[in-house]
Amino acid sequence: MSAKAFLTIIQIARLLVQYRKRAGLTHKAVADRVQMSVSKVRDLEHARSPQVKWADMLAFGRVYGLSPEEQENLVRLAESSETPDLFHSFKIPSVFFTFLQMELTASKIMICETELVTGLFQTPDYNAAIRDDDAPDRKGPAGAAGFRQDRQSNFMERDWLPEVVYLTSEAALRRQIGGPEVMSAQVEHLKQLDRDYSLFKFLVVPFEVGSFRCAGSAFVIFEFEGGEFPKTVYVESFEGARYLEVPETVTSFQTAVDESVKKAIPMKDFYLL
Repeated sequence: MSAKAFLTIIQIARLLVQYRKRAGLTHKAVADRVQMSVSKVRDLEHARSPQVKWADMLAFGRVYGLSPEEQENLVRLAESSETPDLFHSFKIPSVFFTFLQMELTASKIMICETELVTGLFQTPDYNAAIRDDDAPDRKGPAGAAGFRQDRQSNFMERDWLPEVVYLTSEAALRRQIGGPEVMSAQVEHLKQLDRDYSLFKFLVVPFEVGSFRCAGSAFVIFEFEGGEFPKTVYVESFEGARYLEVPETVTSFQTAVDESVKKAIPMKDFYLL
């Protein structure tokens, strides 16, 4: 799916929320009337469904009592969103599909991952070592290595790049994933990206500073231009993933990053001895 198609899905999501609230209906009431699960109704309203079908838009239109013009607009948007997914050859959970589209459409991305090198910037050898060490049920689907490569190339080789702030820790860069040679190459890869891309800012919190707010954390904050989508925090765990949009919650994550950045050093100043 192109960035344009994903922004169309966001537009549809916002309209569905508007129309449901105008009709005074709960998610369950809507789900019962359109014969759809409550989770799917919520996914559509949060732009977390990789497919928006025009037939579903017709069903929503009947339930919400839309005017012919409103109905036609919803169907038109649904049809225009039906473009091939950039990752269509891989089996990707819908919750991560949204993450990938946010990654390709955000104007600013703040990545906080302090235990491992974040996936977007992993070398093939580092990623292979992680997959070798993972438990069988955490290795992911077949072709995951190819997916990682496609994800990285789709992000890095497009016409424009977002501002990226990547905060990691000395622990992540010294942890021996794959051995000294793999880690040396991984750290050099990060430094090279930091040098090559002016919009990228890579930071490391050194051991010597002691504790910091983001210690042990892994989350991403997405910012978007134009107001199509709110500033969003993505948090992943063994149980799944969450997208947090409540302003107070987002602010608490942002504050943690800001305070941790004050204790960090530039990636170029970090060396493996």
